[in-house]
Amino acid sequence: MITLWSTLMAATAALFATSVRTAAIPAPVAVISLEPFLRAQATVHAIVAGVDGTFMFDTGEGLTTISPAFADKIGCRPWGQVSGFRMSGERLDNPHCDNLVFEIGTERLKAPAVTTVDIMKLMGPGVPAIDGAIGLDLFAGKQITIVPRKQIIVESPQSFAARITTARENPIRIVRDVEGLALSVDGAVETPLGFAWMELDSGNGGSLVVANHIAPLLGFKTDGSTPEPMRFRLANGIVVDGMGRTRDLIMDGNLGAQFLNQWNLTLDLKAGRAWLSPAPGSG
Repeated sequence: MITLWSTLMAATAALFATSVRTAAIPAPVAVISLEPFLRAQATVHAIVAGVDGTFMFDTGEGLTTISPAFADKIGCRPWGQVSGFRMSGERLDNPHCDNLVFEIGTERLKAPAVTTVDIMKLMGPGVPAIDGAIGLDLFAGKQITIVPRKQIIVESPQSFAARITTARENPIRIVRDVEGLALSVDGAVETPLGFAWMELDSGNGGSLVVANHIAPLLGFKTDGSTPEPMRFRLANGIVVDGMGRTRDLIMDGNLGAQFLNQWNLTLDLKAGRAWLSPAPGSG
């Protein structure tokens, strides 16, 4: 009887402790589901003007894009032109749609402008159809945590404060290209001469990319003909380790899903700060 009573008391105490811990976890503003896409990327579902669409979630997108077919479905007639550059320096000129509201989960995110791009022409054969790509521009001014290929957590002040207590901050730069419409993030990387700034790009499912003008500082060749093992450090000491290439770029480099899928990335897109913590199952 004593043993049974002790077991019941211990179970009750454990349940109470679990309840207290659960109640103490601050609630975020919203949790947006991501679905795995291709080998390393993710998609998100959104409703625009009453039309459901599937979009790649791409932190390196800069400016959210929709396909011409999706623009037609929502009754938008693309007009004018926005101009930007890929990391290779290739110039892109595309028409735009304005003031679209993306309903994603419980969030209503307004885009002052999106470009129209036939994204499937860039994806290669046999890829499941998507209606565009959503970038960080939709989350401008917010505090978010990206759990790779699983969730975008829109943080409350309380959940954000709790999140960063166990994460490691790394310096970033907020990049607002396309006359301030686009939003992407560059992370600081150690070199012998100072920080290099490499784009955090969840849409890049392939190799790490290091610019030729940075490669010698990190000990890499610059012909870029074949992938090579790469190992270097962020400014906060976190190691970037994987296969990469060197290329002629207009930025210092690109840290894609090969690296980002190992980490939960918390971004304060108003203050321009970022934190990393190990993603579940990343080892």
